Amino acid sequence: MNKLLKNKILLLTGAGSGLGRSTALLAAQEGAKLVLGDRDNKSGHKTVGLVKEIGGEAVFLKTDVTKSEDIKALIGKALATYGRIDCAVNNAGVEGERNRTGDYGEAEWRRVIDINLTGVFLCMKYELPEMVKAGGGAIVNIGSTASIGGVATMPAYVASKHAVLGLTRTTAMDYGEHNIRVNIIFPGSFRTPMSERLFGVDTIEEAVKPLTPMRRLAKADEVAESIVWLCSDRSSWVSGSGLSVDGAKRAG
Repeated sequence: MNKLLKNKILLLTGAGSGLGRSTALLAAQEGAKLVLGDRDNKSGHKTVGLVKEIGGEAVFLKTDVTKSEDIKALIGKALATYGRIDCAVNNAGVEGERNRTGDYGEAEWRRVIDINLTGVFLCMKYELPEMVKAGGGAIVNIGSTASIGGVATMPAYVASKHAVLGLTRTTAMDYGEHNIRVNIIFPGSFRTPMSERLFGVDTIEEAVKPLTPMRRLAKADEVAESIVWLCSDRSSWVSGSGLSVDGAKRAG
């Protein structure tokens, strides 16, 4: 069977841990050549090493998605190394502090919005012209079940993830004529450094099971599968869509 991403050039932010790392490894297994960005230099290079251990190909550049120059440099690295970008996964994000809206810090609000929303905007702003030149492409933005529902004491995170949904749908409409597909996924809970901070390293299973009809945490690979599919030609008529990958958490 042909690999889903054979000969595809995939750019991925937030590649140093969690879903980003799992997506990088699965995409490499499916034949993609990877251009990885993360603000943590050490963890990003570790992901490159893991990709190479399984026979994949990857390059890395330290990237802060709130800085246009960093994103331009990452895209420049992709073009210098491989000549094009076929697909992009805009994954970098943070959860922010836990606090009610009236008590939420203004600086923290701006930080979360800057990374989670403006970071996705900037990535697409500079990814899209290269995909237009290449004659098409696929972008997957990483939302959350918080993109379609509220979460108490997380106003900045929820606001940013709702906004990424709207941005995704608008961009899909704007660039469909260029054969560029833009989608968003809404992952439910799975074990990552972020979810461990939110629910506790030792209590995450106990906290999440009652919230999920399937009564378990997802594996990061299960979420990565949907990302890889949306990047692939198998999803050629899917654009402007939000895909819930959450064990029926938001089915009601």
